[in-house]
Amino acid sequence: MPNCYICGIDISKGEGYRREVYTGSSGRIYFSKRSSGSYGMYFGIRTVCANCASSIDVSHKNEVKIVSLISTIIGGTILILMGQIVLGIILTLIVSFMIVRGSTKKKEAVIEFDQVDVEEIKRADIKEKLPISQLQAKELSFPGQSYILNQHPIDEKIEEEIDEEIDYISPSVELLATAQPSEKVTEEKLKKNAEVIRAKLAAFGITIEEISITSGPIFTLYELVPAADVKVSRITSLKDDLSMALSAKELEITPSGFSNNALCLQVLNDNPSPVPIRSVINTNKFRDFNGYLPVALGKLINGDIYIDDLTLMPHLLIAGAPRSGKSMGINTILASLLFKLQPSDVKFVIIDPKKIELTLYSKLKNHFLAVSPDIDEEIITTPENAVAVLKSVEMEMEKRYDRLASAGVRNIQDYNERFKVGRLKNTETITHRKMPYLIVVIDELADLMLTAAGDVEDPIARLAQSCHSVGIHLVLATQRPSTGVITGIIKANFSARIAYQVASKIDSRTILDMNGAEQLLGKGDMLYLPVGSSKPMRIQNAIILTDEIELLTDHIARQQGYSKPFQLPSILEKKRSGIRGTSSKRDEFFEEAARLVVRHQQGSVSLIQRRLKVSFSRAACLIDGLEAAGIVGPFDGSKARLVLIDTDDQLERILANL
Repeated sequence: MPNCYICGIDISKGEGYRREVYTGSSGRIYFSKRSSGSYGMYFGIRTVCANCASSIDVSHKNEVKIVSLISTIIGGTILILMGQIVLGIILTLIVSFMIVRGSTKKKEAVIEFDQVDVEEIKRADIKEKLPISQLQAKELSFPGQSYILNQHPIDEKIEEEIDEEIDYISPSVELLATAQPSEKVTEEKLKKNAEVIRAKLAAFGITIEEISITSGPIFTLYELVPAADVKVSRITSLKDDLSMALSAKELEITPSGFSNNALCLQVLNDNPSPVPIRSVINTNKFRDFNGYLPVALGKLINGDIYIDDLTLMPHLLIAGAPRSGKSMGINTILASLLFKLQPSDVKFVIIDPKKIELTLYSKLKNHFLAVSPDIDEEIITTPENAVAVLKSVEMEMEKRYDRLASAGVRNIQDYNERFKVGRLKNTETITHRKMPYLIVVIDELADLMLTAAGDVEDPIARLAQSCHSVGIHLVLATQRPSTGVITGIIKANFSARIAYQVASKIDSRTILDMNGAEQLLGKGDMLYLPVGSSKPMRIQNAIILTDEIELLTDHIARQQGYSKPFQLPSILEKKRSGIRGTSSKRDEFFEEAARLVVRHQQGSVSLIQRRLKVSFSRAACLIDGLEAAGIVGPFDGSKARLVLIDTDDQLERILANL
């Protein structure tokens, strides 16, 4: 791998090299008419070391200037004929070697313009210095100037970014375990239990007019309609007596969700049968579901499969006590989308502060994951990285709204439909391409709210309010549904909610605005409150095992993926761009302060104040500027800011680019 001729560093490391547009001292630009009817505008491109800004040559092919070489050979031959044999040979060899070494084949960058006036372009007199990506038809004459085209490592190709296509085979349900036949409660036993309930209540002087029975996979519901003169409190006080009479492991008495004049006895079956995910997605109802983001939640109490569309929710809030089935519900949602959609249709941003629940999905980096260039994690596990990636998603939302505005549409569905039929035209600033759905999954919101509540709540609230039209959806889960975690701002923007078993009525009211979740039986038993509904639905969550998740992710990971993951916008690059734009107003102590905090690895206002002998307010402004430049991290209470740069070499490269 070549080294820079001036500073001697290996340009395959660090920031590598950059390519610059260069017109030469004459500023000449060449034109030619293409077969398509458009005109090509040609610039020379040279290679520049990103460390010392010296011109280097790493990939250009040498070519011999034939005319110069022939002239040199003729001159050397004349000297030989005149008797100066040694001098002629030496002169010929030296000059020939220098020509071969110094001559390069110049590569060209092309910008095309449709229906342009060539003479008008040639007469253009432009004095502004602009990047090549912003050049207009008249902005052409730049004598002796150079402009950065792009910067990249040595082995990266210089080419326009285009949409990749991969051959992807959707996972088969054969990857999932075969559902074991469940042992259903017989009709005879159901009728016998109903008579036992009627007789037991009659023994206490309580008359039951009607009993309706609904048998589910985990529990059986006995809906009781008492006589008009019976107080409900008399029945609820006999909970233990009824449980003993039925020999039930668990029994709960709740108001009926189907009738206002009935009570519901929830009796756990002797042999509960879980709902495997294969029994839900391996059905015609799931295969023929017409939604954009189908989510197979499980089965209703009558055994019917329930599927909903995440785009209609459009965000989902999940809460439940530990081991109530909350993490299993998240895995079910992710698996439903992986079985139904292609990598070009959906991307995931997964935040897992517990570091153990969702790590298996890191294998999907080049298929289904969206990553931020500012962090080095595929599955986000730290609060600092979570804040950074949420801000990157915010920037992605803004970029998507710009695309929708340029296309003249109101939602992602119309945008993708127009792109599919070729009705979108690129502009100078916006390149249209298919827009995948982006789903942000946070497995434990409480951990983030405890460590960085303000930094986390603001982007979540903004995304929840605005991002569903551009195909960004949030799935938040917590095992502590308190008002300190599920704040009013967050709760107001999450109409669809799932409550698993919780510890108290207060927690149930926090998540559902009503009681009921505290009486669930656990093991995936949940109440789902759909959008626009005032009453929750009782659903038994589908279960996917860890082994099945591993088989699913391995099947996807073995297939050809994209050359790089889906990239979210860089928040650090945006901050650095802001610093570049205000470089003329930068504090004179900025670079000295940067070197000071990197040397001591401590981003402290008091350190800058003491060492540089400046006021507190000036030191605080310097720290804010260092944060904007990506040198120190964000504010973290009374602690010193985290220094993001480890070495002086890295710092000098950043300062040179500001």
